[in-house]
Amino acid sequence: MHWLALGALALMTAGCAAEGPSPTASQGFGPTVAFESVDGPPPQVFDRLVKVLETEGASRHISVVSREANPSYRVRSYYAAQTKRGTHKASIAWVWDVYGGDQSRAVRLSGTEPAGTAGADAWDAANDEVLRRISQAGLNGLTNLVNGGAAPAQPAPPVPEADNPAVAALPATETPETDTPGQALAFSGQ
Repeated sequence: MHWLALGALALMTAGCAAEGPSPTASQGFGPTVAFESVDGPPPQVFDRLVKVLETEGASRHISVVSREANPSYRVRSYYAAQTKRGTHKASIAWVWDVYGGDQSRAVRLSGTEPAGTAGADAWDAANDEVLRRISQAGLNGLTNLVNGGAAPAQPAPPVPEADNPAVAALPATETPETDTPGQALAFSGQ
């Protein structure tokens, strides 16, 4: 819990990007993953997301560890909340760039999770169940990678309607010429 408090404090002082240490879970089993960054969610959503990631990771025998550890995988994650025009229906789009021990990107996992009705801020609809579904989809994709499986390659889909569940997809293998680490994530709400 001490790491969780430090992570939350680092997040509050650094804005909405979690660049500080990640909370440490038990390292006694399976592969380890460190979340290098969690960009997008406000502090109160970030805190809940970290707890859900630890719980869901443990159920898959994946330990979420501090980024100072020597993890099997490192993840840079991005989240964006949006509301559908003319409605208050919110959704959370997410992307996880997963890097292996050799620091090359192993896979990009992404999806959009319907979040229900939002208030003034779309993040208000990001309850624990929404965060759980996002975490489950991302960790299922990571578990598939760890176990050597591969999902069918799919082209990038258009922004899904808010009623579709989150789905993690493994894209076709990228070559070094097409994998540009400096690319920025752009999200367009429609």
